[in-house]
Amino acid sequence: MKQFIAKSPQSIKALNVMRVSAHLPVNIMIIGEVGTGKETLVTTVMPDIVKLNADEVDKEIQYESLFIRDFENIKDVIAFMKKYEDKRIIAASTEYRSIYDEFFPVIITIPPLSQRPEDLQELKRLYIQRVKEEFELESFEEDFEVDLSKNALSLKRTIYERALFEMIDEKRIMQLLEEFLEDKIEMGYKDLLYLFEIPLLRAAKKKYRSALAMSKALQLNRATLTNKLKKYATKV
Repeated sequence: MKQFIAKSPQSIKALNVMRVSAHLPVNIMIIGEVGTGKETLVTTVMPDIVKLNADEVDKEIQYESLFIRDFENIKDVIAFMKKYEDKRIIAASTEYRSIYDEFFPVIITIPPLSQRPEDLQELKRLYIQRVKEEFELESFEEDFEVDLSKNALSLKRTIYERALFEMIDEKRIMQLLEEFLEDKIEMGYKDLLYLFEIPLLRAAKKKYRSALAMSKALQLNRATLTNKLKKYATKV
């Protein structure tokens, strides 16, 4: 069973509040972005609670306590809570609504991972350890940029992608690109060049500090390089 990572002050507080509230006959709301650990928090503290999506609740009305993982999909909160007023509702939502205050005495907020550096470091360590075991890797480069757009979900994806990248060679990369391009050939050669030029320019920007150094390394004149950087300004 996955355990809620609580290394940062915010997540430690969330875990403590959840542990105390779990023993009280009250509804609990957990607010947080996708991938912040809302359901994992509930599972850690209340492992036996029934977990449902919002559109599945009617099928499980025999249970006294329910965890609804996507409460943001409940459009009419008042009608829903009155319909199930005899149930104890533990809910997670990606957004806060003022109406929640009326029905949920306990509201726990889990900040994004970008605001919880201690949790981020621990999750990254655990995912790297797991991926090394699964792919039987002796070493793993840990100094790389991670995607936190979906918090733990995108963090995990970044690490697994990195592991796969370290395991494949140029031949496999070419094969994957070939398969990717099969359905895009009709776009034409010129319109597909961005797939090569954008990552190449990104790599050059990371490695070289100046446009002059980039132009020399890429063997492009300054004017051509400048035009390409302008063309892909939002993506490079």
